[in-house]
Amino acid sequence: MEAEAKREAGGPAFVLLFDAPTDAGLERAHAARLALLAQNCSRVLGFAPRVTWAPLPPLNCRGGAEELTTGPGAGLGQRLDALAREGHGPAFVLPVSFDFGLESKHWLTQVVREQQRRCPELLVHYDTQSVTHPLLVQCFVDGACRALGELKVASPNELGLLLVANGAADAETRADSYKLMRLIWEQLGASRGDVAFVRHARHPLPEQLSLCSRTGPSWLLLAQYLWPCEQLEYARVITRDCTQQFSLNARLSEPIGEHPGVQAWLEQRCLELHKSWRGRQEARTSSRKYMAPPPGRIHGPTGQVAIDRSSPSDESVRFAGGLIAEIQGADELAQLLQGFGVAAGRVVVKPTWHGYATGTYTDPLALDTLLAAVGRGAVVVEGHTSSKNNVSVDWDWESQAREHRTWIGEQDQLYLEKTGLRQTLSTRGASYLNVTEAYWDERCADPREVTQLLADRGVALRFKELAAYVPAVLFENRGLPLISFARFKGPTRLSISNLFGLLPEPLRAAWHGPNISYFAQVCCDLAKLYGTLFELYGLVESLSVAVRWERSGLYRSRWGNYDLLPRPGVVCLSRGVAVADVLAARLQGQDVLRSAFFDVVQAELGFDVALASAELPAELVRRFV
Repeated sequence: MEAEAKREAGGPAFVLLFDAPTDAGLERAHAARLALLAQNCSRVLGFAPRVTWAPLPPLNCRGGAEELTTGPGAGLGQRLDALAREGHGPAFVLPVSFDFGLESKHWLTQVVREQQRRCPELLVHYDTQSVTHPLLVQCFVDGACRALGELKVASPNELGLLLVANGAADAETRADSYKLMRLIWEQLGASRGDVAFVRHARHPLPEQLSLCSRTGPSWLLLAQYLWPCEQLEYARVITRDCTQQFSLNARLSEPIGEHPGVQAWLEQRCLELHKSWRGRQEARTSSRKYMAPPPGRIHGPTGQVAIDRSSPSDESVRFAGGLIAEIQGADELAQLLQGFGVAAGRVVVKPTWHGYATGTYTDPLALDTLLAAVGRGAVVVEGHTSSKNNVSVDWDWESQAREHRTWIGEQDQLYLEKTGLRQTLSTRGASYLNVTEAYWDERCADPREVTQLLADRGVALRFKELAAYVPAVLFENRGLPLISFARFKGPTRLSISNLFGLLPEPLRAAWHGPNISYFAQVCCDLAKLYGTLFELYGLVESLSVAVRWERSGLYRSRWGNYDLLPRPGVVCLSRGVAVADVLAARLQGQDVLRSAFFDVVQAELGFDVALASAELPAELVRRFV
């Protein structure tokens, strides 16, 4: 248990295997490169991984496990030992060398096996690389174009391409060099193409340059190297001597390591390896049949505390007034709500009922948990939505919806029945108010009264027509707690966006506006309107499932494909909706300071900017990202 807790605290780590540096400044360059790699990966992963590197032993010293702790091959083993001691895990090993062939792969397998035997608590995963990766091919093409500027060739018919590789590994790496040459040759349109090796007996560089001198064209020598090294210096000396000896018009290109595409290649490999591991972990869900569920926990800035042993009203367990917690049921949720002053009794609940897309709406399980927590007498408020109908219609939703209100109302009731939500409302003694029906029945509050009340509180709306959309029965019961009950389903589709459903039109396309900023302004105006009339709370939940958007996801909706994360059990709660959404967005990997949606939220509703960089529980971030 202690080892598992230590590994959870350390988090994943990436180890890049570089050829042993022979240039004095290369180690410093590697350190800067890895720092940037960690920073860019953290924006996607949602947490900061440990990124380090280890030198590859010389090719003739890649003998296997016996060199794990001593000799030239000790670097990787020592690095993995250090990560295990620091509590990191799993470790992802990525070879970054153009001389990493079959023998090297066998060496890596042996080293990892020995490491697993000696330190089984550290899980190690590794991948292979391809020199013909599209990003690398583009890096070589760009390097070739820069060298062509010095070669001064009039047309492609006068150009020959000679790929200069090390060649000291095995036949597989040399075959990859030929594949790479062919891909670059096709892009450049050169008349001839060939490969030369610096450290191999067949097709050595001097012999190839001698053959090039007899063919006529000018020759571009493309160096298949990432960074400066001894072998590249040998190639430069040989090229200089042979061009003088054979009167050959040739230029040797520079290594490609500083090209931005190389950094992107490394980032893509890190992310794909982590994603592959994450997918395997999700497929290995163990049976919990005989396991008692763990007690609910509040994840605060200084650590975790059990809900039943804490006071949710204690500011020390909150992030700028917001709360992150794992809960197991209604009793624990009730305790959290009471800590924010939401006592059992009449409460207004705005769920997320926009359509049938699996897992994306407030389902009976989540709704039942909330209604059980707040007690009988809750008022659930929602509007008609065009996506709730289960058949196609040939009339216009924007101009003719009111004429077909009977049919739309039937579809709304069918939605509640088919999803099981009607039974939940009945069981928990909750009533249902439809804002669209109230608006069509002209049973909304006098907008002048609403506007006056807003003015008395110093609140101004950008969209003043919103004051005419408040149902009269809600206005008469102003001052009650109103909970915007949203699901974890993307960094901006949370409790603020959930208020969008309080607009009465069944089709709200015009309110979406031309961009995300316009949409955010509408949602923030609704938050200001209902936040003035009620005690507004944001509650973002993942009680049954959470949504993670993936282009290759199993499920499909009108917004794209997605996968479902089974029962993370995490909630974010705050007075007002901004803080809960910032916390939930950051748990899903969103940098809220680089979001147009949250730029509007900050300007209109406000939240502590320090919350955007506060350290959140890494274990929860990894659960969603």
